[in-house]
Amino acid sequence: MLDKEQEVKFTKEQIVSSKQFTVIEKDILKALLEDKDYSLKEVKKIIVDFNKKEVK
Repeated sequence: MLDKEQEVKFTKEQIVSSKQFTVIEKDILKALLEDKDYSLKEVKKIIVDFNKKEVK
């Protein structure tokens, strides 16, 4: 079993080409993710935080 320090990480390209996310979520991620590795937990938090933002 993986502990937090050994969480699997994915590149931005792997994440935005994943079937796990909707087209809209992928568009959000393309705009917000930097060129570094992310865990799925981090990516899901980015989407949730983005969806909570107030529209200006």
